Amino acid sequence: MKRTLTTALVLAAFGLASAPALADGRSETFTTYCGVCHGDDGKAQTEQGKAKKARDFTSKEWQKSVDDARLMKSITDGREKMPKFGKKLTEDEIKALVKEVREIGGVKKAALVRPGGTRVG
Repeated sequence: MKRTLTTALVLAAFGLASAPALADGRSETFTTYCGVCHGDDGKAQTEQGKAKKARDFTSKEWQKSVDDARLMKSITDGREKMPKFGKKLTEDEIKALVKEVREIGGVKKAALVRPGGTRVG
């Protein structure tokens, strides 16, 4: 017991201990900025999500109806009741959120596209 505790303390001191996993494997950025309304499962069944009629990211129909440029624009500039995050998040964080939203919807690899149609990465 004492040896296990010592090992854990040494690993933590050197930053080698892993951080706790976030719900459903979501990123900290998603959980912080998106999870309140869309939920960690992406189904928008949270109290805030229901009140704001947030999108269900697991909906195949919705996933097909929006392109990555629209997702990037919505995250950056906001949309209807969704707040804008363009001044809080970097472009790389926004691209990562678009990818995560696509993965929630079952899209394995999304070709990221900037608003205006320019392909990202």
